[in-house]
Amino acid sequence: MSTTMKKYTDFLRDLRGKILLGCDGFVDETYEIVEVRKSLSEFTPMKRLRQFGELLVERADGGVGLELVPKRRCEGGFAINTGRVAACLGLMPRLPGLYGGKAIDPAYEPFKEICELHSLGDPALTIALEFGDGKVLMSNLEAVSSLNWGDFERHFGESKLREMFSGVDILGLGYWSLTANFDELLKGFMKQYETTTPPRRMFFDFADIKKKSSESFIRSLELIQSFSGRIPMVFSLNEHEVLELFARIGVARPALTPQAISAALTVARQKIGFAELVVHTPEFAAASSAAEGEAHALQERQTKVVRLAGAGDSFNGGYLCASLGDLSLKERLVVANAVTAFFVTHGTPPNREELRAQIEQAADK
Repeated sequence: MSTTMKKYTDFLRDLRGKILLGCDGFVDETYEIVEVRKSLSEFTPMKRLRQFGELLVERADGGVGLELVPKRRCEGGFAINTGRVAACLGLMPRLPGLYGGKAIDPAYEPFKEICELHSLGDPALTIALEFGDGKVLMSNLEAVSSLNWGDFERHFGESKLREMFSGVDILGLGYWSLTANFDELLKGFMKQYETTTPPRRMFFDFADIKKKSSESFIRSLELIQSFSGRIPMVFSLNEHEVLELFARIGVARPALTPQAISAALTVARQKIGFAELVVHTPEFAAASSAAEGEAHALQERQTKVVRLAGAGDSFNGGYLCASLGDLSLKERLVVANAVTAFFVTHGTPPNREELRAQIEQAADK
């Protein structure tokens, strides 16, 4: 075994820690669009997202009729999509969120034994149109948008809240753009650590930054920065979100290369006062860290894709889990890339042995 693989093998063997992620919950109903139907049982699905967009533009003055074929009904959202990576690696993530009112929704049944699901109500609904190279997500956000910290306090009570937030190594809060009360929820999370040991780091996935105003965006960044003295803050984005971040905080748009993106991340990170900025794309992942500098890891674009919805969250889950070990910045990116590659080609996150094998296949590790 090479020295490089021994480090990853040792990390996976010794992986342990507490992860708490909140606080959303979606049920994703995923469909393919029929391009050509040959018979009752045979059809050709629309394979490219661009094709769908061009069809809409072409018929913009009239109407568009499409046939949908259901692919799956499954769990969705930041907490479960990110947390299931930790669950598949043998950890037991704590996931307060919206998984069902009177009973856990069937979409979340597979996770009852491998995650600590703490449900505050029924999940929101997302309709997903999936293509070979991308997806369109349309969500009814009422359930998530109305969730607030008062709901946490009423549902759990002071003692249960203290128990839930104690002993946490990594705390995560996701989908800022879909959560109306994000800042209030963050304050509630931080309040739990006024008198107890804080987590080793806190992780954010804002999702589609364009959805909300620059004023709201900057206000949230400043709020997060105000807590960064106690907890290192990590912010993860995809290739579209990072360019929007650069535009909103006045960082010049870089070339879309790992080196250029890494350098721009450093400028952005220093501006917003975070400990780490991370970006993931289909070809590479890059990061800038106040403690470790810059790094990137190349990623071979996957061709035998079976599932794209949740790929970014799977990257985040891999990065979170890698942050529990004694891995360098680049090594954390390698682990996250490997989790993503396995997820999009298998439809589920890897276990420890599968992840080790996926890392071993990587050309850049």
